Amino acid sequence: MKIIPTLLLIIMTLSTTACMHRDTQQGNILNKDEAWLLQEGDTKFRVESLLGTPAIKDLLHPNRVQYIEQVKKNNDNIAYTRGIIIDYDQALRIKHIQRFGFED
Repeated sequence: MKIIPTLLLIIMTLSTTACMHRDTQQGNILNKDEAWLLQEGDTKFRVESLLGTPAIKDLLHPNRVQYIEQVKKNNDNIAYTRGIIIDYDQALRIKHIQRFGFED
């Protein structure tokens, strides 16, 4: 009978420690090299081929999209946010591109 409470204690301890070491990634997965391949004049098709679907489409600015990545690595105490904001012209080519968080 003493084995059951001991097993329950071990299971509860292992399950809580397993949850504490999980990394969190939200938004797009942004590759540093791909982020710097984009240039003004590139088409929306090229952007989406490299980066995928944007995380945010701005309703107030229909020609603006945002690719955002937020990462938290619990084991290393590392957290960062980086992203790319793109404004397209009427022909859906990059008019302006802003990158942040890629400084290494």
